[in-house]
Amino acid sequence: MRALIAEPSRIPSGLYRRFVRRAQVEGRLADHLYAGEPYLALNAVVMEPAESARLARLTETFARAFDRAARRLATNVSLLQEMGFPWVAAELLAAEQPRTPIVGRFDWVMDRDGRWWLLEFNADTPSGLREAVVVDRLVHDLLPEARRLERANAGLAAAFADEVARAVDGVPADRALGLMTDAGELEDLSQMAFTRDLLRTSRSTAGVTVCLGDVDNLRWTRDGLVLGRQPLAALYRYFPFEAMLGLPAFSAIFDAVSEGKLRLLNGLYGLLLQHKGLIAWLWDHRDDRCFPEEERAAIREHLPPTRGILDDPAGTEGPVVVKQVFGREGEEVFFSEDLSTDAWAALRHRRTYVVQQRIDVAELDAVVWSSLGPRLDRGRVTVGSFAVGGRFAGYYSRFGGKIITARAKWLATLVGEG
Repeated sequence: MRALIAEPSRIPSGLYRRFVRRAQVEGRLADHLYAGEPYLALNAVVMEPAESARLARLTETFARAFDRAARRLATNVSLLQEMGFPWVAAELLAAEQPRTPIVGRFDWVMDRDGRWWLLEFNADTPSGLREAVVVDRLVHDLLPEARRLERANAGLAAAFADEVARAVDGVPADRALGLMTDAGELEDLSQMAFTRDLLRTSRSTAGVTVCLGDVDNLRWTRDGLVLGRQPLAALYRYFPFEAMLGLPAFSAIFDAVSEGKLRLLNGLYGLLLQHKGLIAWLWDHRDDRCFPEEERAAIREHLPPTRGILDDPAGTEGPVVVKQVFGREGEEVFFSEDLSTDAWAALRHRRTYVVQQRIDVAELDAVVWSSLGPRLDRGRVTVGSFAVGGRFAGYYSRFGGKIITARAKWLATLVGEG
């Protein structure tokens, strides 16, 4: 794996401005800055065909393994509560019909020996669809060096729309698929506006009425759930359950589901799938015969040893990363070398963390765009692989330091010639 561009002079400011303008218009990227620094890099990660093929196979293998594990845990209310689920969420999850996520994203790193390692799974409200569908294509179009390379994301939009079409098959024609978000979060609103437009223009969802609304526009009526003024047959929620619990929308959604008047496309099952305690459970059961041999081998060879923090009393067995089980976007992630004895004790007291072996991630040099122009940085890449309906569908890569957070730079993901 390498960066496509490693010479700053290859990205003149005029070309970068044109790239960003097109990304904002075509991808509905309302803001390309984070803390004053550009998020998009006019550059790409280039994988060898064998590397990409291996990662695609691993994505589908782990999609099956995560689903198999989550189905084992989903009906165990007491265990779900031990994992941090509030009682009401645990009860609702136990009663929910498990559904393979329409789209989820596995986040991977490659070590210095060329082995892929799975860090986590984002299955509740996964991000990156706009970048992977639109901005990835712009990099391919604008950089001459990219045009001879393969776009692994070329079929992502169609795969996503096809999966949505399957998920809403059979719903009443006079009711809509609602896309619900928090309109106060500009990036989330932009992502759902892009998703609405993608579904409206896709042939597979051409007959589906799609509406977009804020969480406060959602209400329960005797006739079912309504978003704004639009009666709903199905709902795709782009609002974290942790923030929704206790809000009127939470009760409205599950009242509608329990009455059989709403098809919830991403319920609480997705939150269980991305719970980092599930990763610890997978590691602890890596030799369990409930998993086929291919899945057992993948867990042993590509999942870093991960334990609940209470199962790691010393916290000193080599370099580890401590992660909050419900954490998102690198929130509440700590490296063992940065934690004092008191800090370890405080995290153990809170209980809702896992301890994961730290991977010695391969570094590469890549040109990124900063507030001062192009610069050559040395850093690490996290490659997100999309699973649409459990099948590999494309990539979403970010480049940064020790922890990939919202400050990381986005890079396209291309595949070299065989």
